[in-house]
Amino acid sequence: MHFGGVAIECLLKAMIFATLPKNASQEWKTDLNNPGHTITNPGHNFSEALKRHNRLRSRVEKFPEVMKWLDEIQNPNQHFIDMRYCGSEPDDTSYKRWLKAYKRLSQWLHKQATQL
Repeated sequence: MHFGGVAIECLLKAMIFATLPKNASQEWKTDLNNPGHTITNPGHNFSEALKRHNRLRSRVEKFPEVMKWLDEIQNPNQHFIDMRYCGSEPDDTSYKRWLKAYKRLSQWLHKQATQL
């Protein structure tokens, strides 16, 4: 579940980078770095990533189920990043719900990546 969240985070970030101008460097804007665009790193937050990709965000907003999938992957029982430090395992029902959301979200995002 931790690495599933990381995979979605990376996919969202790749989709953001795909929107950058052709002459811009594919790195995040920081106070010390001007890569030719104004997009900063959204960190591990899916909502922040969506704020950096307006067309994707508007599509997500049209499908409330996608918002539920994003939340399920980001926060299955705690934030996905924090799960690497957690010693507890989810119960089977929780894991199956998460896996279903992960598969659907991954498929939906890959489709969007080819259309945006």
